[in-house]
Amino acid sequence: MAELSERQKGWLRERFGDRVTFDPTERVLYGHDIAEIPGLVKPLVGDTRPRAVVQPADEAEVADLVRWAVAEGLPLTPRGKATSGYGGAVPVGQGIVVDFFRMRRVVEVDAQEQIVTVEPGITWERLDRALGAHGLTLRLYPTSYPSSTVGGWLAQGGVGIGSYAYGPFPENVVAARVVTPDGRVREFAGDDLELVADAEGITGLITRVTLRVRRAEPLAVAAAAFDDADGLQRFLETLAGTDLPVWSVTFINPRMAELKARAPRAEHEPAPPALPRAFVVTLAFPEHGADDTRNGLGRLAAAAGGRLLPHEVARHEWDHRFEVMVVKRLGPSLVPSEVVVPLDRLAAFLGDVEAKVGQPIVKEGLVVRRGRDGRPEVVILGFIPADRREFSYHFVFGLSLTVLRAAEALGGRAYATGLFFADRAREVLGPARLERLRAFKREVDPRGLLNPRKVLDNGILGTALGLAGRLEPVARKMGNAVHLDLGERPSGGEIKGIPADVAWYAYACSQCGYCVDECDQFYGRGWESQSPRGKWYWLREYLEGRARWDQRMVDTVLSCTTCEMCEHRCPEHLPVERSWMKLRGKLIHDQGRMTFPPFEMMAAALSGQGNIWAGYRRSRSDWFPADLREAHGPGRKAKAVYFAGCTASYVERDIGIASVRLLH
Repeated sequence: MAELSERQKGWLRERFGDRVTFDPTERVLYGHDIAEIPGLVKPLVGDTRPRAVVQPADEAEVADLVRWAVAEGLPLTPRGKATSGYGGAVPVGQGIVVDFFRMRRVVEVDAQEQIVTVEPGITWERLDRALGAHGLTLRLYPTSYPSSTVGGWLAQGGVGIGSYAYGPFPENVVAARVVTPDGRVREFAGDDLELVADAEGITGLITRVTLRVRRAEPLAVAAAAFDDADGLQRFLETLAGTDLPVWSVTFINPRMAELKARAPRAEHEPAPPALPRAFVVTLAFPEHGADDTRNGLGRLAAAAGGRLLPHEVARHEWDHRFEVMVVKRLGPSLVPSEVVVPLDRLAAFLGDVEAKVGQPIVKEGLVVRRGRDGRPEVVILGFIPADRREFSYHFVFGLSLTVLRAAEALGGRAYATGLFFADRAREVLGPARLERLRAFKREVDPRGLLNPRKVLDNGILGTALGLAGRLEPVARKMGNAVHLDLGERPSGGEIKGIPADVAWYAYACSQCGYCVDECDQFYGRGWESQSPRGKWYWLREYLEGRARWDQRMVDTVLSCTTCEMCEHRCPEHLPVERSWMKLRGKLIHDQGRMTFPPFEMMAAALSGQGNIWAGYRRSRSDWFPADLREAHGPGRKAKAVYFAGCTASYVERDIGIASVRLLH
């Protein structure tokens, strides 16, 4: 796609001011999601750099943008926080990315009806905090709760923590306001919501979501361990058939339990309680009546050959439930897989994957009591730690198809469509719903300008993935033959002038976005390059030869306040502040790059006159009170010495004068 014309850029600047960017660096950073696409697959995806990124502030601006873009024939790709890996937020049509960061308000809270209306860019964590002021809380939320957005989850669909009790998220949505390609604002409710949910924005851009919430109440937790998948399945099936008031059920496999213990911890963080090398289930339920619930769970676990774990294990697992990516530092990359399987086939699926995948695959499961057709289902998120910088990563990546085919053979399916699994939309959405969505898409967007190549057709990529699926047995052998080293292993020295450990962390960053809203540098500017994850991603681009240092990026590294809030939120506990300080040293001291102009002036003054305020060295003591100079002035011997410093000597002289008089 050609670059935008000056006329088109002019319209965007006039309408959005500093909330539109054409900057080449920003365009790269808004051209991806969290997926780590193998190098051989990227050409099939194509150039994903948008021609512009726009941040509308309200629904009216979204409608104006949609009308204008459709008239200009420009594709639009909506973006929440890009925390999924299905390519839904990747602008394969280039065009314009519509970033909903500035549309994050709570519009209305109806505490009586337990309903809330919000703008699409609000994160689940921010919404939950706002609900707390009304005595409410969320019915359910994604495992990426700290960073993912309400609009993004509705656009992709899915399940999360709390789905055991409340099912998939779209079932908890009352209505959605959407700007359709003709620029009109329409409200979708009831059965019509299926034209918006799971549709990835191909039928319109979501501007408001009304969802059901619940009364806030304290939660209790419990954890149980099972030595084999059969026991795990028996426990979960029996639990689903009881009336125990359980709200959320998640589990990890033995490999995840093992590798979580090996993952680096945050500095000064105490050692976590030891996990058994078993399937560990974490359950959350109301604190009221918790003893009865916990006793009931204990009986069910024992009957299935399992056991309840100490409370400190349950509490630790629950408190760290958002750290799904914790093992990524051992890679430093991950090969992902995510599928849905019927609960009654869970043990068979887990056994089949263990038999076919010879690499260390970690899994987390989310149990849905009433899934498709009212049957219990399990969403399995799996990762294989690997290194995308190695060519062998391509072979290991093929094992994700092994996992998918194992699920499909047992009546399961891919978790979502997006870009990569549009060829499986019939299985993910169901035939009737898919046909209705196709018909509506043809009606409202016949030119296919809204989020092209998503959900319904992914072009040559779908053909290639279909071929890869048929070759899965061969790809499996190649993937299993790769030798994987697990654990942090940055080589000594530097890589293209970047300290080796910093380069490792750049690839270890999962791009989850937990750091983004915590970052003062980002919040003051609002663009991805200013966030920690944006800088990590840019470093990857630099290390792979697709970016070069310029003064703008040097300034971006220097602008970090080193408050370390990002480190407190990072699920992988990356040493961000220490890494930025190392980079600053390399850039300024070793490579001689400029700091900010005022800092350059201060450095020159310090070198020439011994102070940062450019005062003459000979005038250093001019501030000293004349009436005290003979007895206590510079050069006199004394029992105590007062060093005024350059600020008191040249700028705030009253500080020095007052200090001397107090000492006198």
